[in-house]
Amino acid sequence: MEPDELPDKSLRGPDGTVYRRTPQRVTRRVARDAVDAGAAVVTDIWPDGLRWFDGDDARNAWKAIQPALVTGRRPDPHDVQWVGHVWTSDDGRLLLRFDGQH
Repeated sequence: MEPDELPDKSLRGPDGTVYRRTPQRVTRRVARDAVDAGAAVVTDIWPDGLRWFDGDDARNAWKAIQPALVTGRRPDPHDVQWVGHVWTSDDGRLLLRFDGQH
């Protein structure tokens, strides 16, 4: 099951947990630490749309995203690039959402 984007732009995960975007951008260190601690990963890129990854799938998704992560100003795309933000639930769970562009 994929996440649902709610009318207020928050995300509802497959287990019903609602996550809201924080202003914190994802850096490589933040992502590594969060994924190692069990954070889920959501990707959004055309034409795939929103995709949910957790556990080993989240680690594998992060490994694929890491080389193309943009942490500063986004340059003109020449290949796939990702920008990520930290999202949190009311009970403190973390989610990393990566929006891709190509």
